[in-house]
Amino acid sequence: MEQPEEPTPTPDAAIMKRLGYVRLLFDQAVSQSYAPPPLGFSSVLAFHDVMEFFFVIAVDHAGANQGINLKDAFVDNAKRLRPADGARMSCLDAVNRIGHDRNGFKHNGSIPGPDQIEGARRGATRFLEMNCPRFFGVDFDDISMLHIVTQDDVRARLTAARAAADVDDLRTAMAEVAIAFHQLLSDWGHGKRIGSSRETLHLSPYQDHRSRRKISPWYQARDNDAKQAISALVSSVTSAFEETDNELATLRRVLRVQVAGLDMARYARFSMLTPDVDMQLGGELHAAHLDGQYHYSAENYDFCEAFVVDSALRLGATDFSMWTPETYGDVTRAEEAMKANGGKLPEGWK
Repeated sequence: MEQPEEPTPTPDAAIMKRLGYVRLLFDQAVSQSYAPPPLGFSSVLAFHDVMEFFFVIAVDHAGANQGINLKDAFVDNAKRLRPADGARMSCLDAVNRIGHDRNGFKHNGSIPGPDQIEGARRGATRFLEMNCPRFFGVDFDDISMLHIVTQDDVRARLTAARAAADVDDLRTAMAEVAIAFHQLLSDWGHGKRIGSSRETLHLSPYQDHRSRRKISPWYQARDNDAKQAISALVSSVTSAFEETDNELATLRRVLRVQVAGLDMARYARFSMLTPDVDMQLGGELHAAHLDGQYHYSAENYDFCEAFVVDSALRLGATDFSMWTPETYGDVTRAEEAMKANGGKLPEGWK
């Protein structure tokens, strides 16, 4: 009598978080593989690492009692591991082929060419798509990278964005992902500044950067022709200042992104796809849908979500909190505290 198939074990939160890293590394490898020659050759190594990382997680989740020895070669271990259905892992030919190209590069100096890069991308994709549901009960495309975002407010926005995208509400999804990035960069830049400048790297909504100057003529002409000439001059000067203010606002935003160490080319695409973020009178962030709405699609949303997740990880690695005085009273309090604490600020000083 045929034995009933064992159910696929349900992955817990820790496993899903690790799978989120697999998805992130895979997406990075795919982007790297499309780089112009010869920049894409190392993606073959990245695809092999992604498959091996996936395998290690699968062993922890479903194969702990199968006699797998992680000190053995990956290709040999892959032939032993069995999911709940009892059959061998899928796409072992891809494991062999990509492993061969990897070893040829690492040990013999054979640089992978376009055909090997294309084969590695297709093979790794097939390997993950076929084995993920068998070992974890979820499709690889459904694995969320949101589990690895440590910033709570940003993760909440991204979760709302993903929920909207899943029901094809791309307008809401793009709004939420735009606000998520704004929140991310704003929180990171708060309290950070360059040198003695009093302006922090906090990313304020666009209209906060606009000049509040008021231009009016001191001379009140009586002649209509003179009035019209002065009015035209004031209008021309005002327009020139507004144009300059807009350019400065763009430069501020670009410099903040660059100082944060984010991918400027990907940010440019993200910025063109997502709505602008403004702040309403009550302080609530609002998405203004402009040109980007012509390109709202599931594929473009996926790109925007991946960009914010990747940015969150990069900023999380470079985040820090450093107290600085805002008033003379703060300076006095800090100096007194330093004197009482051996010449340095107490821990957690605010």
